Amino acid sequence: MIDGAQDCLAPLTDGADDAVLPAFSSGQWAGTVPVTWQAVGSDDFLFMSGGGIMGHPDGPAAGVASIRQAAAAAKAGIPLAAVTDAPELARAMAFFGGKA
Repeated sequence: MIDGAQDCLAPLTDGADDAVLPAFSSGQWAGTVPVTWQAVGSDDFLFMSGGGIMGHPDGPAAGVASIRQAAAAAKAGIPLAAVTDAPELARAMAFFGGKA
């Protein structure tokens, strides 16, 4: 999965600007954000998290918030377990099985 994402971000031909956007789906939720972001190393990917959003115990808005909170932590290099000011993320971690 990670190798494929990195291949997508590489140009297909020398000197061309024809890289494609890698897409991650199926089983994505706030807890999978850090490893995905770290592997890609940028914001250049699609993170399709239907169940991680719609299945959040506090509803879809909280699901979106939890993913945004996880992304902010990942970009700052903060482990999700160390985030203390993100209630939606904490609920997602507890509900979905919280090992990030």
